[in-house]
Amino acid sequence: MKSFIRIFCKVLFVLITISSHELMAQAVLTATISKNTVAVGEQFQLTYSLNGSGRNFQGPDLKDFNVLGGPNQSSQVQIVNGSYSQSISFTYFLQAKSEGNFKFGFATIEADGKRIQSNGLMINVVKGNPNSQGGNAQAQNNPEGVSEKNLFLRAEVNKTNVYRGEALTVTFKLYTNVNIVNYAVSKMPSLSGFYNQEITLPEQLQLHNETVDGINYKVGELKKVVLFPQQSGQLSIDPMELECIARIQVKGNNRMDPFGMFQDPFFGFNSARDVKYAFKSNKVNINVKELPANAPLGFNGSVGQLNFDATLDKKETKANEPVSLKLKITGTGNLKLVEAPEINFPPDIESYDPKINDNLRVSENGVSGSKTIEYLIIPRHEGTYDLAAITFSYFDLNKKQYVSATAGPFTLKVGKGIGGSGSASTSNISKSDFQLLGKDIRYIKIQEPDFIATTGNFYGSLPYYVLTFSPLLLFFGLLVYRKRIETINSDIPLLKSRKATAVALKRLKVAHKFLASNQHQALHEEISKAMWGYMSDKLAIPFADLSKEKIETSLTTLNVQSEKINFFISTLDQCEMSRFAGGTTIVDADLYQHAVQAISDIEQSLKS
Repeated sequence: MKSFIRIFCKVLFVLITISSHELMAQAVLTATISKNTVAVGEQFQLTYSLNGSGRNFQGPDLKDFNVLGGPNQSSQVQIVNGSYSQSISFTYFLQAKSEGNFKFGFATIEADGKRIQSNGLMINVVKGNPNSQGGNAQAQNNPEGVSEKNLFLRAEVNKTNVYRGEALTVTFKLYTNVNIVNYAVSKMPSLSGFYNQEITLPEQLQLHNETVDGINYKVGELKKVVLFPQQSGQLSIDPMELECIARIQVKGNNRMDPFGMFQDPFFGFNSARDVKYAFKSNKVNINVKELPANAPLGFNGSVGQLNFDATLDKKETKANEPVSLKLKITGTGNLKLVEAPEINFPPDIESYDPKINDNLRVSENGVSGSKTIEYLIIPRHEGTYDLAAITFSYFDLNKKQYVSATAGPFTLKVGKGIGGSGSASTSNISKSDFQLLGKDIRYIKIQEPDFIATTGNFYGSLPYYVLTFSPLLLFFGLLVYRKRIETINSDIPLLKSRKATAVALKRLKVAHKFLASNQHQALHEEISKAMWGYMSDKLAIPFADLSKEKIETSLTTLNVQSEKINFFISTLDQCEMSRFAGGTTIVDADLYQHAVQAISDIEQSLKS
């Protein structure tokens, strides 16, 4: 009996141990917030973390808060003593709207073949400063160290009082006096009530210096659009919303340096941290005046400084032969919206829908160029036809009045066509018949055909079985290949790590073009992106969490030689110094070569 009890206890212990390991290995979705108490209008972060891999994340209902950004997904992979672990997180950037105690609903995600649910959270939103005891108001209103004095977005228009159909230009400009590592537009401006045509800007953000309220900023144009209001009254250009990752310099505290000389960034004793900051541009109101009421007959909404002309490609022709009537409108205005003027052709002239060709240029001054409208007409009978004068009306912005331009009239002499003028053989030809004429008639072959005799039976032969079963084999081969590709692509960190070198070399190739054209700012920015991006992909560390300290620690763990690590960090420092401190002692060509060498050294060490 004692033996039986002893065996039973051992079995029970093994079952409990196995169950505990299974519970420990289960995926758990954990919700956390950066602050438990916030003030109205204050920003905070809500993060959901999963200790494994998952998909189809569904966040909670956040109607009680302003969602400034998110959910931003990041993943992390750790390999310690051959043990592999993976985690994934989803972060929201929120702003409190009103006072009270609020509960965050549950988030869910698919993991381990089932849908799991997060824990619940509570947050207390108070009026004003939540930490009045010994707090710093500026630090609490701006916990990340970035404010609208360092980083802001401004929408500027060249005019705010226009006529309906008159062009105006809006430019969205980014102002910064901090280092921006990355940025993304989270919400494009709504341009309701406007027809818009975007002005093409360089792919690389072009920065210049501006002074605002005595503060120097680097300024870049993110978006520039020409707008044509389509209705009168008060119209609004809604804000553009932006998310930036700003790199903030944090001064060290060197007690051995009483004079503070080693706090200078030149000596490299400052540390940096990346801060995510969400903001938006100002709202712009536009007063749109209605056009005068005395519009001429046939006016179709054309506005600008325009010219009009019309030509007939021939004055004499034969019955059933096509003639081209070409209208051309040139100048500056809402040319894209200009409609073809109405033309009344004689009953004996058949006309087709016009072919419209736009040759336009979009610039800060509006849209300029030409619009060509070409009619194909076919006179069906011989005789002399008078085409009435064609009138084009538009509103002239310089004269502030309507202008009517006239072309014509035109006289077309039509001679007798083949088979007579208007005989049954030609007068009943339809438009579709005319378009296909000459294409649907083939010559009749009069030679006797040559037949080739075949021998043997194809059924049951080797080619028969090859052609029969090869599609099936190909199908199974494609299934195996697709499964392998899905397996590789599902491991996103590993995929990024494999492609890290290729992505970095692609960016360095772009940087080499900037080096050849002496574009210093663009060169330094592209080298910085190549080096930071390479480390983010290779080490599977999210860009926002990446720092020089993490790079050094991770590479040391992977047994990379210290001199190669120091060379990489040194090159990165030289690049940032050239980019933001106005230059260093190293020339651009050497900086580029150092970046290539630094990435190559790290890649070789990681492969060995």
